[in-house]
Amino acid sequence: MVPLSLYDVLGVPPTASHAQIVTAYRRAARRTHPDAGGSESAFRLVSMAYEVLGDTDRRRDYDRRIPLSPAGGVADRTADGVTSRAVRRRYLTMMAVCVTLFVLAGSVIRFVSVPAALAMMLVAAVIPPVAAIIANRSR
Repeated sequence: MVPLSLYDVLGVPPTASHAQIVTAYRRAARRTHPDAGGSESAFRLVSMAYEVLGDTDRRRDYDRRIPLSPAGGVADRTADGVTSRAVRRRYLTMMAVCVTLFVLAGSVIRFVSVPAALAMMLVAAVIPPVAAIIANRSR
């Protein structure tokens, strides 16, 4: 599931004026309010989006933190300019190393020794969290 931006929650583009945001909030609030048959969590999300986008300073801070694509959604780049495809590629490479170590550990246990295989499995168990940290760190 693709995470929604606050603009998506209200159904407005990032270039929307304050008046458009107010109008969109009122429409979304009527649609999602629990008394009108909407869910409480959806109404809270709409209210939170309006709290941020309805305030000029908070909206500016939000826009600064969330890079937007030309289409108006969240961009396919991280803040440091690395594409999510590159991050995915790094992560999958590290996972391939992990799987290889598990497979090798199985063959080592048959031919060499149990302690060597356990050491390889321990290293392979440490790789996934380390890979996630490395793949998601900012440079």
